[in-house]
Amino acid sequence: MRIALIRRRYAESGGAERYVAQLATALASAGHAVHLFANRWTAVPAGVRVHRVPVPPGPAFLGVLGFAWAAHRMARRERFDLVHSFDRTIRPDIYRAGDGCHQAWLDRRRAVEGGVLRALDCVNPLHRTLIGLERHLFRGGCRRVIANSRMVQEEILRYYGAAPPVVRMIYTGVDLARFHPDRSGTERATLRGRMGVGPEDPVILFAGSGFERKGLRFLLQAARRMQGTRGLRIWVLGKGNPDRYRGMAERLGILDRVSFTGAVADPEHWMRAADLFVLPTIYDPFSNACLEAMASGLPVITTRANGVAEIMEEWRTGAVVADPRHVTDLADRMQELLDPARREERAAAARQCAQAFPAEKHLEQFLATCEEVLRGAGV
Repeated sequence: MRIALIRRRYAESGGAERYVAQLATALASAGHAVHLFANRWTAVPAGVRVHRVPVPPGPAFLGVLGFAWAAHRMARRERFDLVHSFDRTIRPDIYRAGDGCHQAWLDRRRAVEGGVLRALDCVNPLHRTLIGLERHLFRGGCRRVIANSRMVQEEILRYYGAAPPVVRMIYTGVDLARFHPDRSGTERATLRGRMGVGPEDPVILFAGSGFERKGLRFLLQAARRMQGTRGLRIWVLGKGNPDRYRGMAERLGILDRVSFTGAVADPEHWMRAADLFVLPTIYDPFSNACLEAMASGLPVITTRANGVAEIMEEWRTGAVVADPRHVTDLADRMQELLDPARREERAAAARQCAQAFPAEKHLEQFLATCEEVLRGAGV
């Protein structure tokens, strides 16, 4: 099968980016001819051919529209068996709604941040553009939509009135060989030593690009309430504005406990060196990083606005808070899940949960959806 994958920015860092890389590698290894259409990329997997998609300069909404139109024209010109897009584009065969519903994100953000954003959102052309492209895709602009959680599937049906047979829910898979909880070697001690952390000091890991949406400020506010926890450290992985959050940590009196690493290409090492993964996100369709953390033997704390909460078992694999603004509740749960007496039990439970979602199973489900589209079944 000749398959085109469309992703505007393709990189090694970031959970969504690792998913695309994982799928592209698996498809190429299975003998499919894989072509990637992107504007920017790094470290493309072997066997994948890249096509550069131009993006016009100017405001962000023009970049979104320009990429959508150019990627559509370039992919159709090549006459692929299947065109699969990870970005909001024009008439792909399959669209994976990995970013969820933009309108749902706006509504969640307004609920957390306050009503002043509503007027600004209404006049922002970027929001109107993204919602317009979603409306096109979800109302017949593609042959299949893949939702990565029941939460997103329900949002697509509720906000856009999409036809239920068109929307498939397929949970993301995880590379269980890459992300695993083995702490028997020197990797954990080496990384902790490099970061100035003792072998028994509790380490909370946060990983996600877009610190505002991922709820970093709520984690910092909760950490302030844990100042009596000896040796507590917080490692922040991902892309965002570190200066803003360093300033926040300084005002909270915890700057000496927080380390910002930026984007990393080896999150698995950081996960095996940490003790707890916390992502108090405002909105996340299905955090790949949370699933990777569980595969690495880390209990996870997140919110009900994260699709990954659907697969978690309360207190065995972690905890789910109703609202990221409830920082006292968040701090209490962080304290409880850092209890070293139950650490190994919870690590095993987290790993067991992740083992139900191997990358191989996800690939099978994805290829089955491709076969449906190629046969014209249910379209």
